Amino acid sequence: MKEYIITIIGATLLSAMAGIIAPEKWRSYVQVITGLVIISCIISPVTAIVKSDIFDGFDSVQENIADSSNMQTELVIEELKNRINEDIKARMEKEFKLSVTAECEIMVNDEGEITGVDSVRVYGDKLTDRARSRICEVYGLKPYEVHDE
Repeated sequence: MKEYIITIIGATLLSAMAGIIAPEKWRSYVQVITGLVIISCIISPVTAIVKSDIFDGFDSVQENIADSSNMQTELVIEELKNRINEDIKARMEKEFKLSVTAECEIMVNDEGEITGVDSVRVYGDKLTDRARSRICEVYGLKPYEVHDE
């Protein structure tokens, strides 16, 4: 620490001397250059910190963040599937008097964003054409993406 302070004081004294000795026309240029030298002396310990192992272990933190983000996305997808399945069951019972259970598949893009319902499998009573059309209408599906078994 002592050497660091001596270096800064030395650079400051040299810049003051250069400012005094320099001709009037060059004084502003000399001040800019000596100011840059002083700034580089002040921030020189930063390079030592960057080169040190102070940032070791942050890679694992980034991996943990990515893992927790993936886990959160999976939980959201599962919750959405459950809600859609329950909605289909309740909608078919209420609107068409059909006793069914449903299993849907969710579409997810490369960034992990949910883009919609991919397909629906319905178990129990056979779907009528109107019931199938209603599921397609609500979830933006094509009739061949709704399967009943």
